[in-house]
Amino acid sequence: MTGQHDGLARTRLGGLTREADLLLALSRVRLDAAGQRRVHDFLGEHGRTLDWGLFIELACAHAVLPLVGRNLVKLRLAHSAEGRALAPYRWIYAYVYEGNRQRNLALRDEYAKVLRGLNGAGVDYAVRKGPVLVEGVYPDPGVRRMGDLDVLLKRESLAEFAAVAGELGYQQGHLSRNADTVVPFDRRTQMVWKVNLTNSTLPFLKPAQHDDVEAFVLDPCFDLFQPRSGRSAEAAKLLARSVPTTHFGEPSHMLDRVDQIVDMCVQLHVEATTLMYIELGKDLTLLKFLDLVELLRLLSPAEVAVLAERVSDFGCADSVHYALRHAGMVYPGDVDPELIARFDTGDEEVLDLYGALDDKPQRWDRDFAERLFDTRRWASLTEHSTVPGPRAVV
Repeated sequence: MTGQHDGLARTRLGGLTREADLLLALSRVRLDAAGQRRVHDFLGEHGRTLDWGLFIELACAHAVLPLVGRNLVKLRLAHSAEGRALAPYRWIYAYVYEGNRQRNLALRDEYAKVLRGLNGAGVDYAVRKGPVLVEGVYPDPGVRRMGDLDVLLKRESLAEFAAVAGELGYQQGHLSRNADTVVPFDRRTQMVWKVNLTNSTLPFLKPAQHDDVEAFVLDPCFDLFQPRSGRSAEAAKLLARSVPTTHFGEPSHMLDRVDQIVDMCVQLHVEATTLMYIELGKDLTLLKFLDLVELLRLLSPAEVAVLAERVSDFGCADSVHYALRHAGMVYPGDVDPELIARFDTGDEEVLDLYGALDDKPQRWDRDFAERLFDTRRWASLTEHSTVPGPRAVV
């Protein structure tokens, strides 16, 4: 990448532009006093010459603009000691942070109804991913964008789940052009998912009719692994060791912490290397690495030993090493090198491989740091996804 300079962010990524460097420095849930001083001094020196359009584009692409906005505004990093603006358009950051908080509250109210329905019907489930992180890991409900409601189910519970969803106005399909109705998926899409993507089912949607939420989305799955991976972590065992908690003010369950980390590492690896996600530009985002770092922060020494056992049982050391290795490059001070080494398979080539789950394996010819901050990396693909159906509905 162009624009090399002394690094602002504490990272192992080299050759960053100033805009990418600033984004990394601000993409932290806990920005300590020393970090705040570095950012403030950096803006005082370079704020007038930064490409702020590029900075905002990167922050959006990496799904961290609400967090960045919170840090700039709440910590008053965008103003000099005399009150002079060091970054333009402060209101953008304030509005995005507050707007995301309001959006999450709207999602919270809707998804609480879904959980009440599932509880009332006696469905055995565990909430995954975004809601668990927003409500249980991140300290501020405005800093992380929440999307769909991901739930793990036993396959035989799908009919009950679908009945609850239907009573609440959800349908399997995609939004119409004007977003006021749900259009059922075509037969080809349904068949491809039924035959090739058997660890999950097509999502259930409901038009939201909110200015800040286009659609409410329910995303059930039955296994943590894609069927083409040759691995399985079916729901029954995971649900048996899930832990009771509260989501959106309703009693619910979530995966235990070790299973959450396995789930997160596997999903990160899948999304970073699958053609569909690369084409969407959602393969590599700072938020995914930050999510993992924040969850690892809660891991106890006893849980590290359990993690090693489960990774061995699942046979997914490659995915865990891929996720930890790259998270350690982005946030080196927050990922224990011994933990990374513990899951090292010795296969360095897997770190640059993509398209394997699409049966179109390829290798990147650019390093990770360059790909991470190139919002047009999808343009270099020579193979393309053939999976029909949902494309970033939230």
